[in-house]
Amino acid sequence: MEALNEAGKAAYYDEEHRKCDEQLKKTLAIKIFLATILKMCLEEFKNFDKYEIADKFIEGEPIISFEAVNQDEQEILEGMDREDISEKEGLVRYDILFYAYVPSQGGTVKFIINIEAQQDASPGYPLLKRALYYCSRLISAQYNREFKNSQYGKLKKVFSIWICFEAPKDNQNTVTRFSVTPDNLIGEAKYRHTDYDLLEVVMICLGNPDDENHKDVIKFIDTITTGELTLENRLRTLKNVYGIEITKQIKDEVTTMCNVSYGIERRAMNKGIAEGEARGEARGEARGIEIAIVNSVRKLMKNFNISFEQALKGLEIPESEYPKYRKLIAE
Repeated sequence: MEALNEAGKAAYYDEEHRKCDEQLKKTLAIKIFLATILKMCLEEFKNFDKYEIADKFIEGEPIISFEAVNQDEQEILEGMDREDISEKEGLVRYDILFYAYVPSQGGTVKFIINIEAQQDASPGYPLLKRALYYCSRLISAQYNREFKNSQYGKLKKVFSIWICFEAPKDNQNTVTRFSVTPDNLIGEAKYRHTDYDLLEVVMICLGNPDDENHKDVIKFIDTITTGELTLENRLRTLKNVYGIEITKQIKDEVTTMCNVSYGIERRAMNKGIAEGEARGEARGEARGIEIAIVNSVRKLMKNFNISFEQALKGLEIPESEYPKYRKLIAE
């Protein structure tokens, strides 16, 4: 395997991460996938059919932000900016942003919904605080869009749903909702629910697929993004378990997501090799590298239904080493 210098490795890992990040957004932004997540996570949508949500409730096409744009070149879709730019507060770039409308007794209720795909749930700061900040920005950004002057009664409720793929162990396979609720300290004051229920954060943390809590929205997201399933099994699960019609768009995006996952596995293997090299020969460097490669080959063969030779070729293992790894795989 051709060695990369440190700058080359960093560039390779960054490119793999960028591809993964972009494809996650494109896959999650498919309207029927968004509708399924809303139905499973948000009280306001649970009593509606997911296809009704996708076809009638989600306005237009969700905005997906891949890279920063200049303030003077913002793309606008039906009144919603791709990014939230404030001269004093700086720029916030949302992964996925869209409007949704839900029928109610008093007419139609409009919501602003943000979905974030987060690879690392422990980025060096409290992720929950960032999520609450995003909600706050989505509320303040409604000035001059949803209301003017003192028309605060026109404020719309905002949701920020965070999907965490690498969550701390204690938070894996959990879904947690954070919202504003009243707490009467003296007396029993009465406030309209719609006057304080203006923001909600939902943290979805993926984890071990063998855990009993790996179900519902967690299992669904795992199926369309990082689940240990072949493409055929993913599509079959979407159709048979979740009742989703497999369109060309869904097949194309899920296929690409599988390919990106393949790249992620290569990245993980290279990271394991690099860590083994850092530990040095005294701690079994050569054996550690072999184990990393064997584990990656087994995962690729299982998850992507490919042959031993195809897995090794995808990992750029020289053909001269195939016999060695065939023997190790059989052990």
